[in-house]
Amino acid sequence: MKKLFVAGLCLLAMASCNVKNSDEYKAVQAEKDSLLQIVNQSNSELTETNALINEIEENFKQIREAEKYLTLESKNKGEMSRDTKARVKDNFEMINEILKKNKADIEKLNKKLGSNTGQMSSLKGTIDRLNKELTERASTINELQTSLATRDAQIALLQTNVDSLTQNVVILSEQTSDQAAKIKEQDKELNTAYYMFGTSKELKEAKVVTGGFLVSPKILNEGIEKSKFIRIDIRDTKSIPMYDKKAKLLSDHPKDSYTLDKNEKGEIVVNITDYKRFWSLSKFLIVEVG
Repeated sequence: MKKLFVAGLCLLAMASCNVKNSDEYKAVQAEKDSLLQIVNQSNSELTETNALINEIEENFKQIREAEKYLTLESKNKGEMSRDTKARVKDNFEMINEILKKNKADIEKLNKKLGSNTGQMSSLKGTIDRLNKELTERASTINELQTSLATRDAQIALLQTNVDSLTQNVVILSEQTSDQAAKIKEQDKELNTAYYMFGTSKELKEAKVVTGGFLVSPKILNEGIEKSKFIRIDIRDTKSIPMYDKKAKLLSDHPKDSYTLDKNEKGEIVVNITDYKRFWSLSKFLIVEVG
């Protein structure tokens, strides 16, 4: 009895070793490591992005404070004193530099938006708001310069820089819209999956699987033709009817992410309970029916 017990332990150890050395286990482990790396990278990018947004917001706050002083001076009459001229000129130059920096930082956010999806795609609303703020601040400063230009020639010379910046803001807004369109298309592709069901014979004829009878069916992953599959949005598709009373999933999906239930006709329906996990291993669902 003792020998039988020891032999059983050896068989379990060998089975565990074989599983860990199998291509399927290695593929799943590699996928897991890759996802973990993506999560860590996303967290780092999110921290960096939030810091950049906070800096832009703080710069806008500084501009608004300077605007209060310039607004008061714009309402005064007569020639400005030497000290007032210098202070007004310094404020305009400071605002101009901050606007340029904020514009450059918003462009950085725009690039992040263009190269990321998921959580980073929520940047779209923030960038739109910051662009609007940039346009408003540039417009306000332009008006203040026009108002104060009549009181000093040096102030008038600064007009060209702000006009140029305002034009750049318009171009930046157009670029943001283009990036948003690209993000939408990327998001659609990331949330697209494909499924096919059929008898063993039908799946072989479609060149989706091989094997069968004494050999377990094997999915032909290389050169798989998407046109033969039904295309779906994984966020909207939570159940897929099989129109048959028998069904077996051939593609790889976590067991706890779906259930195989029967409808009122006794036909199998694949109910997806956790769509993110269900499609995490493969974006192709292949089901053998009959």
